[in-house]
Amino acid sequence: MVAGCQIGNVEFLPQFTTARILIVIGLARAVAGGFLKWDKNSRLDQFMLLFSVVAVVSSIGHTADFYFPSPFKARVGLVINVLGTYLFARAYLPDFESFRRYAFILPIIILPLAVGLSIENRTRKNVYRSLGGSTEAAVREERVRAQGPFRHPILAGTCGATALPFAYLLWRSRRRVAGVLGFTACFGVVLASSSSGPLAAVAVTMAAIFMWRWRYLVPHLVWTAVILGFVYNIAKGRGPWYIMASLDLVGGSTGWHRAKLIDQGFKYLGEWWLWGTDYTRHWMSSGVRWNPNMVDLTNYYLHLGVTGGLGLSLCLIAFIVVSFRMLLRRMREMRSDGDPREITLWCAAAALAAHAVSFISISYFDQMYVFFYSLLGAIPGLVAVGQKVVTEPEIVSDSIDDSERTQTPVWSH
Repeated sequence: MVAGCQIGNVEFLPQFTTARILIVIGLARAVAGGFLKWDKNSRLDQFMLLFSVVAVVSSIGHTADFYFPSPFKARVGLVINVLGTYLFARAYLPDFESFRRYAFILPIIILPLAVGLSIENRTRKNVYRSLGGSTEAAVREERVRAQGPFRHPILAGTCGATALPFAYLLWRSRRRVAGVLGFTACFGVVLASSSSGPLAAVAVTMAAIFMWRWRYLVPHLVWTAVILGFVYNIAKGRGPWYIMASLDLVGGSTGWHRAKLIDQGFKYLGEWWLWGTDYTRHWMSSGVRWNPNMVDLTNYYLHLGVTGGLGLSLCLIAFIVVSFRMLLRRMREMRSDGDPREITLWCAAAALAAHAVSFISISYFDQMYVFFYSLLGAIPGLVAVGQKVVTEPEIVSDSIDDSERTQTPVWSH
């Protein structure tokens, strides 16, 4: 967690960033101690294995060049990031209580990041430059966009936005001082990044907090969103993702580029669906400085597809769908039992939703992957049944009482 928040994604050893070194050491310790978890019947575990196989096999469809000297090494590195982080969390967050401790400490660990980004936002000097950060802050339309140890301001802001649900969990658990500090840190990081993407993730989180008392309506809301998407498509003649083209929360937003990129991804699907592609420059008029063969792939779903084919994109979607199903199914069981710990699962689902929305505006090409795949790796232990129920007085319960439950639709049980 500290490596993800405070140290840049730079290689201190060949092919090994700080996060990767910690992943390898942690997994070695878990194997030696016999507590590395893997369940062949778990859907998440199955999709993680599929993702890893597809990623490595896809390297045969790519050729080495100046920008990617070894396609195979690049994809092995991707597997270490994704599968390694997932297994790390499976080993060290094996149950409900371990995840709750993780959720409580994450917003607090972000506090130094918030201070560093605030300084960068005011002085344009990156205090993390000696830990892998850029020398100076980015500026767009006279707005300073702090990024700290991250490779892009949006990724820095996303770190704060996706930890916000856990600050709320601190508050709900009557750890009021820690909760206020967590909220301050998360919002501070988002505001210092001056980016629309993290603000959209914050909006998702705040909507989830507001919907807590009506959480049994989630299936209805999902289908309503799908129907509205089809209506928008028919009325406007374009995909619903163009809604973000009209959103500019901080000025200078590139929502149109992100929406057009999705269109182009579908248009050129035949070029990348099998195992990705090494050339996308013809997709759009603007490219990137660090690789003249590529457009700016500001979409994690599409970025993975270009890296290893449609299979990787579908695996990412499967991670999210399966995780939501696991959380919501367990929440229904806990609600029926009157278990006050349900709020913890709801906050995990809110963080997952914030990540899923963020993937549309930015690819996790730096250490941000640590936070998403750690969350995925914790979910199997979080939803496991038969764990001891903790009835601590600080847990505030808003469980539906009997009179409300009689009005709850049958499908919610």
